Amino acid sequence: MVHHLLIVDDEESVLSVLGDLFSSRGYKITLATSAKQALGALQDTKVNLIMADYQMPDTDGVEFLRQAQVICPDAVRILLTAHGTLQVAMAAINDANVYKFVAKPWHNRDLLLTVQRALEHHDLIVQQRIVADTLELMLEENILEIERLRQALKEMADKIRPLVS
Repeated sequence: MVHHLLIVDDEESVLSVLGDLFSSRGYKITLATSAKQALGALQDTKVNLIMADYQMPDTDGVEFLRQAQVICPDAVRILLTAHGTLQVAMAAINDANVYKFVAKPWHNRDLLLTVQRALEHHDLIVQQRIVADTLELMLEENILEIERLRQALKEMADKIRPLVS
């Protein structure tokens, strides 16, 4: 499965570097220069991972990721920042359920590994949801079958009861 990444940064040079880095590894990439543009892209496109800069002109990355989580709750979220304070990290984790906080400048190898692990995390969550949904469906089917058998036994008992009395 080819994973789809949405990368949001107001700096075109950062988008170009990240786009090249991840597309050369076989990822499908959507790039956005603003939170507004990225939110619009999320309306039309399902992504597996969203990577956003913290400081953008139209909003901060935490607020953008919080809004993106509503539209695309299954996407793993990563926040890039050159302004890493504990307050920002806590807001990112608490408000936007951010998977990882990555400091700028980053090392490509570390960022690639972070994204790979984030996508493995994403895939496990999706697989667990599929298994849980399948088990729930099987349970519902079993409950219906048990109820059908209970009703059949009741009908048989109703037929046998007069013969025994």
